[in-house]
Amino acid sequence: MNRLLRDGLALVLGALTMLSLPPWGLWPLGPVGIGLWLRFCNRGAQRWRDRLEVAAAFWLGAYLLGLFWMTELTVPGWIAAVPVETLIMALPLSLVPASGRWRALGVPAALVLGEAVRWQVPFGGVPMSNLALGQVGGPWLGTAVLAGPLGVVALVGVGAVIVERLCAREWCAVSWPAVVAIAAPIAALAWPATTVDATVTAAVVQAGGELGTNVDTPQRSVRLRHLDTTNAWQGNADLMVWSESSTSADGPLEASDNLAELEALAGWRDTVLIANFYERADDQRFRNATVAIDPATGLADRYDKAHLVPFGEYVPLRSVVEPFADLSLISREAIAGEGPGVLSTSLGDIAVVTSYEVYFSDLVRDGVQAGGRIVANPTLASSYSTSVVPSQSLASARLRAVETGRWVLQASTTGYSAVVSPDGEVTHRSELRESIVLAGEVELRSGSTPALTLGSWPLIVAAAVLLAWCVLPAGRRRG
Repeated sequence: MNRLLRDGLALVLGALTMLSLPPWGLWPLGPVGIGLWLRFCNRGAQRWRDRLEVAAAFWLGAYLLGLFWMTELTVPGWIAAVPVETLIMALPLSLVPASGRWRALGVPAALVLGEAVRWQVPFGGVPMSNLALGQVGGPWLGTAVLAGPLGVVALVGVGAVIVERLCAREWCAVSWPAVVAIAAPIAALAWPATTVDATVTAAVVQAGGELGTNVDTPQRSVRLRHLDTTNAWQGNADLMVWSESSTSADGPLEASDNLAELEALAGWRDTVLIANFYERADDQRFRNATVAIDPATGLADRYDKAHLVPFGEYVPLRSVVEPFADLSLISREAIAGEGPGVLSTSLGDIAVVTSYEVYFSDLVRDGVQAGGRIVANPTLASSYSTSVVPSQSLASARLRAVETGRWVLQASTTGYSAVVSPDGEVTHRSELRESIVLAGEVELRSGSTPALTLGSWPLIVAAAVLLAWCVLPAGRRRG
């Protein structure tokens, strides 16, 4: 195939693969897009340089579309992020032999390593628009209970190998990948569920209103919309979750009138209230603090967001970036918290991750292993005018529910608020910008899952060993 045509096809197949992601949700395109790329673009590229080129073309097409949501915040940021993410994913795939018996192992291993690196670098990682999110509507969602999101990514690689071999009419070579692809979800279904300790009524409050950034939308109006929505609701709940930045404090929140107001609300409602404060530390800094308020005793606990959003809550290399970008929306920088996200309440411990943190499997794992029997996720999404980021946030909540065996309560200001069961089913969901209270029976659960017990590192190490095993025989043959 002509080189220009080959790279152009790779670019198109990369974009096609990203249509597996929410909000499009065409989950088969994940393995199909990569499988077609393996068969028609990558196969036969014997030189490492050629494999790197065609892999870079594929992921360039993928992230031009998959990260386009960044343009709603910063076009220069999108332009800078696309080549970085492209290189991170292209490098491990370029090491996979273009043919041979080990190729079927190398492809899933390379995808796992690429995504694992993406979720850590640069600036703490960019886990959005990852391959696992594209599978929440498919049969592999449940396998997150066994090996977390990277296990789902590995199965996308296995599915891609199946597609490649079917296109090449290598019927016999399909057998073992097909067994893995089918056996994994069966094994996940057979795994014992976590233990139900109690059942409570939970409510998720979405204030709704017009979209806009934190700077565009006064904190007072956001707080009043939460109060109005809550007061208009006629139901009762043992646990209520408000969204990110649902209220604010000009100084220490413990001394603020807004906290006293929420304590009175929790007492009147007889509910444990989870709310999030934009707490100003000084003219340049703030804290993103989530609090638990008990109806009888008031403020019970707080968690300060630990994993901050680069170029959202702080600006890495601000002096370098400032001449090229408008940083007026990030006039104050957040102070990072520490420790696992867990809040002690009269209902027991509640794991909490704030907004962007829901994309990070290990953060949710830390909160659950610290005792969390349910997961609360106050989030915002009001800076985005489309459904891309809210739908990916909800997909992440579904993955976190499955891998932890816990219910997840996601409360967004204007995005998708939802109640998610431990099998990843969305039992309640709002519409964008809707003012609503979602309420239902949820379970407080204990116990562990393989994904909780093992974490990400065993699969990462296994992928590194497999990829090295694939590369070394090729090197010996060349020698």
